[in-house]
Amino acid sequence: MQPNRLGRILGISARVAADKLRERTTQATAQAQRLASTSPAPARTAPPTTSVPTLPASASLAEGSRRLARGAGRFGASMWRPFVHAAGVLTLQITGVFFALFTLFFIVHFWQIYKAAGWRDHHLPLYAAFAVLFAWFAVSSFWRASRKQKRA
Repeated sequence: MQPNRLGRILGISARVAADKLRERTTQATAQAQRLASTSPAPARTAPPTTSVPTLPASASLAEGSRRLARGAGRFGASMWRPFVHAAGVLTLQITGVFFALFTLFFIVHFWQIYKAAGWRDHHLPLYAAFAVLFAWFAVSSFWRASRKQKRA
């Protein structure tokens, strides 16, 4: 199914469902107002024993709208969760690539300073430490992405 068509279908069905819900709400409200205004409350002497208690129209409508909201939330979660998972894995991998680029930068400069001045330059240990630190960041980022991808 084409992405544009899927979005159009989902949008149309959401509008139709909202229209039906709005229509049923107005019908239930009108019916409750008609019943309240036309009939006085009858006096009962004994509660009915054989009738099954039923919910008023507004209560069943509220339950239906709660179920609709719960279903829509579950649908949204089931559609959104794979995208969030893939984006998280991709973010960790891109971060790992950037850390690897910084590692290469520090290694190249370490090597250039070592070739120019040998061990006499006081920046050499600093470049080495940063190269090791960013290498660890790159490796750990790819490792976390791998673990996250396996959890799916």
